[in-house]
Amino acid sequence: MSTMRSIAEAVLDDIVSEGVALDIFRAEQARLLLEDLDQFVEVINQTGVGKRFFANLQLILRDDLILSLSRLYETHSSRNPGRSLPAAAHHIATHASELRLLDRRSLIEFLTNRFASRQDIEQLSDEQLSVALTRHLDTHMPRADSSSSRPLDQAFQHLKTVRDKAIAHHDRVSHSSLLIPGWGQLVDLINSAREIVELVAHAYLGGSYDLASDASQAARSLRRLLNRVGLGQNLNLEGGADG
Repeated sequence: MSTMRSIAEAVLDDIVSEGVALDIFRAEQARLLLEDLDQFVEVINQTGVGKRFFANLQLILRDDLILSLSRLYETHSSRNPGRSLPAAAHHIATHASELRLLDRRSLIEFLTNRFASRQDIEQLSDEQLSVALTRHLDTHMPRADSSSSRPLDQAFQHLKTVRDKAIAHHDRVSHSSLLIPGWGQLVDLINSAREIVELVAHAYLGGSYDLASDASQAARSLRRLLNRVGLGQNLNLEGGADG
């Protein structure tokens, strides 16, 4: 049993550390860089300094943001399991009897805050807690569905369409017909993924991630660079320590 348990933990760790966490980092990093670049657009256009470079950098970052978010919520497939959030949820559900809960408290808090009383949740075994978690994720995790009434389901459907037709492939469609979700929805997709992966890391892997802080280092470096060449002098932006 202990061998099977360690295998199940190792696979979950691989899904999280080599897939989900990396894509959250890349999505968050691209988001923060794009937000910072947006503050410099006017002065870059006025001075012409690095105009073509930054315009192309924005396109590269946009594509990386879309690709990272698309991978994060990619549906699990038995033919190609992948390293997505649905793949992590499927693995936890499949191996609920084998996976140890290293931090029951974090999982109890998560479930209690959403749909059940603390007393009922605390009486559940580790396996039952894992099953409850995966049922919640299956119901609430964003999925590509244009007919859904949930904004993040619709947003992810738009992302997948852009990814499939304009980034991964060059389909014969007008790019103007492809809808990119609003910025707030993109941020919500990142935040939802970060919340899930931090919970899984605490509850099952005995670790933690500081993905938001790590991803902000590139944006801080960009601000310092643009300030040093004089583009940020009138924007009152604090560059912070160069990461």
